Amino acid sequence: MEKRNAAVAVIGAPAIYIGGEIAEEFAAEGFTVFAGRRDGAKLEPLVKEIEASGGTIVARTLDARKEDEVAAFLNDADKHAPLEVCIFNVGANVNFPILETTDRVFRKVWKWPAGPASWQDVNQRA
Repeated sequence: MEKRNAAVAVIGAPAIYIGGEIAEEFAAEGFTVFAGRRDGAKLEPLVKEIEASGGTIVARTLDARKEDEVAAFLNDADKHAPLEVCIFNVGANVNFPILETTDRVFRKVWKWPAGPASWQDVNQRA
């Protein structure tokens, strides 16, 4: 793996499922991964997986509902290496199999306030 001078921020990065898979893919491409979730201790399996494969990851507790925390998280990633990608993968802790999720539930989950509109917007306010 060739290391890049680039960072990716994954907000909502469970050790398994889509957020973790996204983090692993970017790490495999040489990005430094900044992974955040409400319970940062649960990122330990993801940290071990990425580091075992030679990747670089910075994992920490992050509440995506708090704009100041998100701004600090993104700024820290950008200070480490230019932030090229931001994945906002937060959920609403709705545990329905996709085939059992009604249209109403799906709309409510994805209309949930998702924090800042863009990295540029956060960067300008920080």
